[in-house]
Amino acid sequence: QAVLRTLFLSGYRITTTETASEALELIHQHEFDCILIDVATSDSGDYGGLAEIRQFVRTSAVALLTAVPVESLIREALAEGSIERLAVPVLSTRIEHLSQPALLVGARLYPDLIQAISSKGLLFSCGTTLQFAMNLLVDGWCQIVLLTADIAGITEPDELAIFHQVKAKQLAILATALPRTPFAIICIRKPRKAGDYIALFEQISEN
Repeated sequence: QAVLRTLFLSGYRITTTETASEALELIHQHEFDCILIDVATSDSGDYGGLAEIRQFVRTSAVALLTAVPVESLIREALAEGSIERLAVPVLSTRIEHLSQPALLVGARLYPDLIQAISSKGLLFSCGTTLQFAMNLLVDGWCQIVLLTADIAGITEPDELAIFHQVKAKQLAILATALPRTPFAIICIRKPRKAGDYIALFEQISEN
């Protein structure tokens, strides 16, 4: 409960599962900033399917979480591939630290843009696939979607058509990228004030 409360107050969208198999299914379908695994979710004796999860996760931080800090369990789980152990209660700064690998994907591509977004206090998430943006749009998570001008990686024309249908309820902007820049998507959560849009766009234009 302490972890969920911290994540919620930090503005994160949270998805929970009870088994490793459910977690693996979600990981195949979505991208996550951070994956927290409780050793109690292990349904195959391998600490929540940690080894299998690590095979499919590229940018998400993976952490072991346990309410019963048994040293031997933690040591073995870390050996299985966990990169962090979180003590309860969890501080929001620790969660943010774990999510940095995913956020840095966008920061490397658009440092000025990310700085402009961050300076306005807007929450955002970065991804590398159109499906990533589609999932957030359908869920109503974001209102501004920034796509690189180079849409390499989108092979089906219908994908863009579907995106335009969905984003009719949102606000989408096409961001120019440097040549040979990998395809990237930045999704921004709806701001609290309408004026944030104007200030954000002005700063983006200056950059």
